[in-house]
Amino acid sequence: MLRDLVMRPLSLKGHERALTRVRINRDGDLLFSAAKDKSPCVWYTENGERIGTYDGHNGVIWDIDVSWDTRNLCSASGDSSVKLWDCEHGKSLGTINTPTVARSISISYSGNLLAFTTIKMTHNMATLYVYDIRDSAQIEGESLPALKHTLVNQANACVWTHLDDTLCIGTEKGNLQQYDIRKGEMSNFNESAHKLQVHDMQVNSDQSFIITASKDKTAKLFNARTLDCLKAYRAERPVNSAAISPTHDHVILGGGEEAMNVTQTARSSGHFEAKLYHLVFEEEFARFKGHFGPINTLAFHPSGNGVVSGGEDGYIRIQEFDSDYSSFVYDC
Repeated sequence: MLRDLVMRPLSLKGHERALTRVRINRDGDLLFSAAKDKSPCVWYTENGERIGTYDGHNGVIWDIDVSWDTRNLCSASGDSSVKLWDCEHGKSLGTINTPTVARSISISYSGNLLAFTTIKMTHNMATLYVYDIRDSAQIEGESLPALKHTLVNQANACVWTHLDDTLCIGTEKGNLQQYDIRKGEMSNFNESAHKLQVHDMQVNSDQSFIITASKDKTAKLFNARTLDCLKAYRAERPVNSAAISPTHDHVILGGGEEAMNVTQTARSSGHFEAKLYHLVFEEEFARFKGHFGPINTLAFHPSGNGVVSGGEDGYIRIQEFDSDYSSFVYDC
């Protein structure tokens, strides 16, 4: 058992409030982070140096995503807007004003389609939008989106699957919904995916699997095409984020006691560690500590040799696995 992994963590402080999302670009050299403040940040993963911020929002940043070529960054904010950014220069390329808070966001494999969800508020229903960023009129909100679909239940997570063909969302009721972008309609539905709301969804490197993290204290692995549940990973506390290793049959879970209860919870019983599970056997085999509160977001490095976590404590931790991890063979 790798019960206590020896690691060399970097602890980064660049946000004033709790982290909401960390993303790593495909090359693995840049880390993008968002928090409950108004400016996403970009860092070097090698040494943890902060390169700069993306200034323009006036509210909490709930989600961000970066294109595969690291050309564009998108952000969904509590100020009822979605922004598209030039990654290199930090310049805003366009702003889409939304009727309510933008809750989740995802860029397609090609980098041409931008999907995001908004929350239900007063007479405005929760809605899924897809915009084509090649159309300047769409990205400025001057023309109709490529797809607009009213949701019965609010979606807190969305992710593209199968290149630019399908889009999957996870709702506050715990179900998964998949949409065929070409047909403009729902193509798949899993009503019993989770018992409580879905906090996070991520795909593996070839987009064949989706991993979900839920308030019901589980993370689950789904077939990305059929939405059939393949595996379930159980934790002692709500799971806020989960990710799939790009190089090993491993998944990582992060979460812990809810933020409102943290002051009443001993650090040891809050389960604020990130936990590694075997993808096939569903068993936990390692964990590592570091955060002084719930882990809100996780991302594997594309090399598979490290993981980035963002916590309620406002810190980002870059955990580099030691040589024992790469040579570790799970004994079933």
